[in-house]
Amino acid sequence: MRRVRYSVAMSLDGYIAGPKGESDWITMDPDVDFSSLFNQFDTILVGRGTFEPMAAAGRAVMPGMKTVVFSRTLRPQDHPDVLIVAEDQWNTLAAMNANPGKDIWLFGGGALS
Repeated sequence: MRRVRYSVAMSLDGYIAGPKGESDWITMDPDVDFSSLFNQFDTILVGRGTFEPMAAAGRAVMPGMKTVVFSRTLRPQDHPDVLIVAEDQWNTLAAMNANPGKDIWLFGGGALS
């Protein structure tokens, strides 16, 4: 069974974004082997609030990973390279978890809320 792992950059007081959604406080640590980290996953799971800035930055799809977005407002035809799940999130997650593969990266704060 695959693991669903939550991994984000977070401030010591528990925030993953500033008051206006900014993430400019996050710096890349040269000691972190991001390639090794990313190779542990084949699926990234995000909510709309995390996905929209990713898409705006040209990072809607990460190499080697399938992007799954839980959203009731995004339209699948507007984002053909990702899977938009509007309903039945828990059953969708259970099905993904039951299939063989690498771990699933739960990225962002609101995907499963």
